[in-house]
Amino acid sequence: MIPTFRPTIRRADMDAVLTRLAEDSIGSGVLAGEFSQKLAKHLNRRSGISFRSWGMAFRAALTALDLPEGARIGCSVLAPEAVRRQIDARGYETVLIDTQKDVPLLPSPLNVDYEAFRLDALYVDTRLGFVPDLDTFAQLGIPLLEDISEGLGGNTGSVMAGSVGELTIIGLEPEHIITAGGGAVVATSNTRRVAALNSAVNGESGDLPMPDMNSALGLTQMKQLEAFIERRRDLARRFVRTLQRTRHSLPVQPGDGENVYCALPVLVESSPRDVEHYARTHGVTVIRAFQTTILNALSDTDPSSSDADQSPESPSGTDTTAMTETVLKRFPQALSLAGRMVLFPLFPALSKADQERIERVLATLP
Repeated sequence: MIPTFRPTIRRADMDAVLTRLAEDSIGSGVLAGEFSQKLAKHLNRRSGISFRSWGMAFRAALTALDLPEGARIGCSVLAPEAVRRQIDARGYETVLIDTQKDVPLLPSPLNVDYEAFRLDALYVDTRLGFVPDLDTFAQLGIPLLEDISEGLGGNTGSVMAGSVGELTIIGLEPEHIITAGGGAVVATSNTRRVAALNSAVNGESGDLPMPDMNSALGLTQMKQLEAFIERRRDLARRFVRTLQRTRHSLPVQPGDGENVYCALPVLVESSPRDVEHYARTHGVTVIRAFQTTILNALSDTDPSSSDADQSPESPSGTDTTAMTETVLKRFPQALSLAGRMVLFPLFPALSKADQERIERVLATLP
């Protein structure tokens, strides 16, 4: 069975990790700083701080923003539910915003009046590798917290994703563009933010930097970043040619930018459930694109099914149909995307046989 996500681990990666093991260097050391600084430099940032998890990185970034209690932070309703939980736990207010019609991105400020949201900061992500209108977001006059975990290597045509916001988070989980086996880096060029980030990583609090073993893997992955991105784009071009002969479609990066494919997002014109089952019977794992999003937590139902049963996690007596109708009124674009989009495998380590199998499935989708 071909998985939807698989990290691309090569001999050089394994050798780097084995060297750390042989030297008994598996805790936090100099490599954590070296890796985070190189990643920050790649994004044209002055400094980078590594963390052992994305959650730790996000909490540190929120603290470094130094916003007043009750501050309003905007984000896409298709952002991970973890984003809303972290914002709310910090004592801030999460302001949810609908996406664009055809891609899971925040709409450009050229098309939506962001002043009406009365935001103190904005979380801007590169969902599924697509890059938002960073050039215009930068003119809003509020701090931007960029998350390029799924879009490292993308650009708007004029600026690199991750180079605009006050702070940038780069997740390093196995399903991200490069991996350190876990963890994240926060990059910035603001000296005051660097001091706050550094204070979040210390032995007294128990929040330690990324271990050298993981950092060694991250360093070798960085050397292959451009090759990984080009490989993903080559595979996408091949799969898109197959998909164009069907009734299904692929979301397209807006404007002059270049997106990065962390997976192959397909907008299906049939039942996503049927597509998942059909692909699975042919040895390909296909998953829903937005299973752990804020939208999913809000609706608490399967957005692709109008007669979905009440979730066992719903509070007793909850009218999930009414809840979904409310969500539909507030977030029609995001709900439409969530109800139609599935993810096919697209990672650099796909063999020729795997590619051919995926093509056959794409060509014959129900």
